[in-house]
Amino acid sequence: MGLLHPGALAYLALIPALVLAYLARERPARATVSSVLAFRALRGFRRERFGGWPRLDWKFFIEAAILALAALAMAGPFTWRKSNPIAIVIDNSAAMQALTPTGQTRFEAARAKLDAMLAAEDASGEISIYLTAPHPSLAAPPYASLGAARRAIAELSPADAPNDQATISSFLSELASETRFAKVIFAGASAIAAPVPAKIHAIAVGDSVANAAIGSFSLRREAFGADALHARLTLANFSPERKNFTVTITGDGRELAHAPAALGPSETAALEFPALASAHVYKAELKPDDALALDNIAYATAGAIKTVSVLFVSPSPADAAGLETIPGVEIKTRTPGDFTPSDLGGADLAIFEYAAPKELPNANTMLVMPPPGDPVFDFAATAAPMIKIAGWSETDPLTDSVNFRLLNLRAGEYFGTHSWMSSAIGGDDGALMLKGERGGHRFVAVGFNPFPYLGRRNLPMSILTLNAMGYLAGLGMSGAGFRTGEPWLVPAGVEAIVPPSGRKIAVVPGTLFTEVSQQGVYELIGSHGETSPRAVNLSNLAVSDLENTPALRVEGGSGIPEPVMERHALDNYLIAAIIALCALEALIVYRRRRIPLETAS
Repeated sequence: MGLLHPGALAYLALIPALVLAYLARERPARATVSSVLAFRALRGFRRERFGGWPRLDWKFFIEAAILALAALAMAGPFTWRKSNPIAIVIDNSAAMQALTPTGQTRFEAARAKLDAMLAAEDASGEISIYLTAPHPSLAAPPYASLGAARRAIAELSPADAPNDQATISSFLSELASETRFAKVIFAGASAIAAPVPAKIHAIAVGDSVANAAIGSFSLRREAFGADALHARLTLANFSPERKNFTVTITGDGRELAHAPAALGPSETAALEFPALASAHVYKAELKPDDALALDNIAYATAGAIKTVSVLFVSPSPADAAGLETIPGVEIKTRTPGDFTPSDLGGADLAIFEYAAPKELPNANTMLVMPPPGDPVFDFAATAAPMIKIAGWSETDPLTDSVNFRLLNLRAGEYFGTHSWMSSAIGGDDGALMLKGERGGHRFVAVGFNPFPYLGRRNLPMSILTLNAMGYLAGLGMSGAGFRTGEPWLVPAGVEAIVPPSGRKIAVVPGTLFTEVSQQGVYELIGSHGETSPRAVNLSNLAVSDLENTPALRVEGGSGIPEPVMERHALDNYLIAAIIALCALEALIVYRRRRIPLETAS
């Protein structure tokens, strides 16, 4: 037995003070009176002086016991006893959703074996339950009984997020080294490599299973002006034999494309869909079904493809009309007088019409009929009332698919030889389009005006314009979405997020959104009710490889575990005794006060 706060025993000094209180109490006296009124009057004056021997009755001993017990309770008494607290670590990662040959999922098989092990346990301490995905964490406050822990385990389900094997190994090593647990039970897909610490008891359910998976599903826009998107999927066959598969892509619920794929044993390949029709949400599905349904489905959203922000600087901002009709393009206009270099901060590319910046822009830039002799680019330009194309590079991305014979060019200017820009389109008296790179950015100078953008009404010029903007914007950026278990920053303007479960979650822009353990489409809700979808996929072929599950290496000693000694507090028992004594004293006093009244009646 021990005391947590021995200094509290000083309150035992209150017991002698209680004796002093009894010295000052009224003592009974014999008196002969003719009436009760005289007795009451005499009682008011007949009191003995303080002193003498105290008459200690039963109430004194009860009150002394209450004071002693209170002082002892404040001292925090406890006893040591052997305990058997258990830590249960359950692998709830995406791989635990795989079907076993018996028809159960790995998670169901692990839960059944764990329940059978716990039924035979003799636990005299708390039972703590931990989950591993997306990172090791306590599933609930520790349970006081095995029955409560078994009921809680029966309600658990696996997540769509993968495990971090290194993190789990470190976590199990930490639990095995702690003295607060007598036993650590790990139930999961991974076995534990020898030597296994004595505290660790493993339940492995990661039997080899053949599986096929979609590794990634990405979208990209390859050209300005095209609604269609290019999709790319990676597929993997984790089985010992060659198999034939079919991939079907749907957009907003309607089938857009499908293609066959044949993969050899342990082979990974890419499948391309060059022209998918426009949709908000795309879904790719791999057939036939196999052991793990989760990685046979993947999602993508058109919104994952970055919108290209274009800054249009011109004394005639109306010339930018028509550019906003190009899919994936956002236009901001400025006049030369309003333009500042800070405007380039949010732009993917800049267009200067009849103007030139006063310093080298920090963005990819198109210069349309720039003024000659500016100090930054130093163009040598000669104005011409009529210009004519004489030649062009057939392999240049700027001239791809352009029929120059159909171009109807009017007035413009010819460029002379430039120090760091080369000719892409030439005329009779010089270059009509220059391109080059400087300071890590791309630059294009045009000696004629392709604006306003007219689309199909001037198809050759529109194609040339789209080629130039695509070259400057660096098209081809992937829209592969996000992965389960990986938090992401809440975008500006978003006030709530609805995950695939349908539960609306209030969020703060700029903070990390961590509830990403489900695969599917998340709806981001703005301040005015506008919504935008975001795809979250497993996208982890290492998890999909159900034939090769690496073993965990856990450290923490392999000797015989020492028994866990647990402090058992006694103050609750003392408080209960105090309450009982107070109730007993109150009951006796109450009953004694009622006896004279009952006699008088």
